[in-house]
Amino acid sequence: MLQNTIDNIAHNNILRHVNPKLKVIFAISLLLICVFSNSIIVPLIIAPIMISLTIFKAKVPLKIYLPLIGTPVGFGILTIVLMAIIYSGVGDKLFSIGIFGYNISFHEYGVNMGLLVFSRMLGGVASTLFLVLTTPMTELFYVLKELRVPSSILDIAMMMYRYIFVLLDEAIRIENAQKTRLGYKDLKTTYKSLGILAANLFITSWDRGERLFTTMNSRGYTGNLKLLSKIESPNIKYILLIIVFDILLIILLYLTKDFKVF
Repeated sequence: MLQNTIDNIAHNNILRHVNPKLKVIFAISLLLICVFSNSIIVPLIIAPIMISLTIFKAKVPLKIYLPLIGTPVGFGILTIVLMAIIYSGVGDKLFSIGIFGYNISFHEYGVNMGLLVFSRMLGGVASTLFLVLTTPMTELFYVLKELRVPSSILDIAMMMYRYIFVLLDEAIRIENAQKTRLGYKDLKTTYKSLGILAANLFITSWDRGERLFTTMNSRGYTGNLKLLSKIESPNIKYILLIIVFDILLIILLYLTKDFKVF
């Protein structure tokens, strides 16, 4: 399963033992810069940096990474096209095409806005994938705990993360069993099989949740899951390097705020 492969990569990549707090600071700071960027230049600088670190430094296989980033890129390109058509704003019309008797125009304002959205998305997704593919979720939960995220939210997130894989495995097992019995041979049978699958997953998730709660109570659960590992704070010099890098990007952000492709 792709999900299990991602979890395996997070535990076995080359950057696995780099301080997770440092990776969180680095990735989240660049993510925020991308989100609040008003220039396409800075996110398009951040994206190749994070992609290169993930592929060449962390050694994440291309066959895993490309499908993960390919889907958002596809939606991003579609966004550019749609925004170029929908948003006319202030600016000239680039060109028009006729489709089935309708005249569809593409506008400068819409293209520029679409490129900005695309660049933000690409930089943000690249930063997020870097963090997800190089840092195990257990370490991210620990960092969140040190950031004073409420324990109830962390408990729910940890159990959700655990049982996402359980339910996906169960869904695939049921689906394979249905396929061997020609459960998807036509549209009517497919709908019936999907209904049975959904019902079985609901019952399974309810049953496993009850058993999990009983098991936790028998082991002294008091409403707070314990994270036993301890993560040291990163070296201050690396934090300073990240701060300097972020400041340079913010300066470049200010200098290129009026840049437009058209």
